[in-house]
Amino acid sequence: MSDDRDQHRASEEGSGYRGVDAPGPEPDTGVPGFGTALTALITGLALALLLSWATALVGASLTAAILLGELGFLVGVVLHLAARGFRVAEAMRLRAVRPAAYPLALQLGLALLLANFAASVLLGPPAQDVRFIAEAESALERAMLLFGVALAAPLIEEALFRGLLQGALERRVHHWLAIGVAGLAFAVLHGPAAAPFFVVWSLPVGWVTWRLASIAPAVVVHAVNNLVGVVGLLAAGVEPRDPAAPGSGVVAVAFAALGFSVIWAVRLCQRLGGLASRSGPFDRHDAETKPGART
Repeated sequence: MSDDRDQHRASEEGSGYRGVDAPGPEPDTGVPGFGTALTALITGLALALLLSWATALVGASLTAAILLGELGFLVGVVLHLAARGFRVAEAMRLRAVRPAAYPLALQLGLALLLANFAASVLLGPPAQDVRFIAEAESALERAMLLFGVALAAPLIEEALFRGLLQGALERRVHHWLAIGVAGLAFAVLHGPAAAPFFVVWSLPVGWVTWRLASIAPAVVVHAVNNLVGVVGLLAAGVEPRDPAAPGSGVVAVAFAALGFSVIWAVRLCQRLGGLASRSGPFDRHDAETKPGART
């Protein structure tokens, strides 16, 4: 069995074939193809929905259902990949980056958080997030909310969408298309109303992940965005209600903040990209998996 698999891999390597119909690990990388990544995500999503449904059935809080759903999503994907013999950390691009990348990622998180706030003023607050926070009444529920949204969700969602899905797509299509598709899948997870914003939000995060071949900066960006946002909403004591229309002065300030955040984010992405160009392992990784992809 092992000899047959080795011969099959060797024949695929010689022919250059990397089709969806051959979802096994690519030679020397252990990285799954798009077909395997998709089935792993479907498996994880099914387990997440099952756990969320079971949690709600027994009368647990919405916060507990969301947290268990996130964990179930990750566990389902990990079990699927492990059962197929893949290196999970490699498949999800769990790699360390240069220390200088982390403070830049922190700043990028603040820049995108500013864009988030400006978009909330212009388009209204995210109703789904407000509902989650409003229903977390006890101290335990709020602690679970902080853990789930600020710590667990950034790691899990970045590993699954920017790590696994985007990484698999990058080996099949142009990196911008891979970033866009992964961003769209990530946005749909957050609800249709907020999807357009999260697609745009995903572009710099996905680009940095592609450039550094690691989700570490993306996790930092995501955690900053979620942590500050949740703490702010908890401190404000928000409740679900129809938001009042902002005045013209507030709209002007929001547009100015949005423009500033975009310029700030672009400059930070350039600096993060510069770190990759000075660190051979990142560029060698992409060169080995998809020659000539960096254009």
